[in-house]
Amino acid sequence: MTRGMEVDKDSSQGSRRRRKAEESREVILRAARDLFASEGYAGVSMRKVAERAGCAPATIYSFFPGKRQLLHQIWEDVFEELTGDLKSSYAKDADLEKLCLVYLDFWLDRPSDFRAIFLTEDHLQVPGEGYFVDNSPTMSGLDIFCVALSEAQERGDIEPGDPLEMRSVLLCSMHGVALGLITIPEYSWGDVTRLKGNTVRALVRGMRSDG
Repeated sequence: MTRGMEVDKDSSQGSRRRRKAEESREVILRAARDLFASEGYAGVSMRKVAERAGCAPATIYSFFPGKRQLLHQIWEDVFEELTGDLKSSYAKDADLEKLCLVYLDFWLDRPSDFRAIFLTEDHLQVPGEGYFVDNSPTMSGLDIFCVALSEAQERGDIEPGDPLEMRSVLLCSMHGVALGLITIPEYSWGDVTRLKGNTVRALVRGMRSDG
């Protein structure tokens, strides 16, 4: 065997190992997402995740040092997808109401992710440790709402005000809609499409200078 063939073989084996490791990591993350959504943070252990993923606990620890880091990676992945959808939508149509509906639909289409994120408290474990919302690079993607609000103010579509505060109003209100629809599905909410549209229109119109 020539030296070139040996190098190619080593490279091929390395690629297979990397693919296998990435596949194992994805299986672990999917298993953990299901468990966090159904059992909450306190009900999940690394051993439970390993059992659901069909691997040894040591395999999980080779990717994530602990349960909180595993949870944070799930949140990171979900918010990366969310903010990507928001930016793509706004780039196609710079409309604040449509942006809000994209946000709402993302969570309504993924109720398990909503539960795993918003129904799980982020507990600090050591002094000086930061919260996910303070340290995650993907959270800055939600600034697209501030951009949309500022541009709407420049056009005179909504009243002047602090875009950060106005974004909080939008997010809290939309979370309320998502929470109700996801966690109390047995309640008669009526037509969901109309409910979403009416809520978003009321929020945005309430920000207009003419009230």
